[in-house]
Amino acid sequence: MIDIENEAKKADVIIGGFAVQKCEEGFRILNLNNQFGAAVLKDDGTLIETNMDDIELSIAKDYFFRSLKYMEN
Repeated sequence: MIDIENEAKKADVIIGGFAVQKCEEGFRILNLNNQFGAAVLKDDGTLIETNMDDIELSIAKDYFFRSLKYMEN
């Protein structure tokens, strides 16, 4: 089981209950309200893998694109 508190601390941005973290593949997104909802996206937002349903993924991607401006160096 995932340690939600630890994942939240490692996140670059938390927006709308989704923790977004930069990783080697691009970005990792974890739904903090449903610890089984996770996705990995490339830098351009292309989906690499997920176990989210279509609605959850759509919401996560929307929050991902909104959060990009906060993660720029």
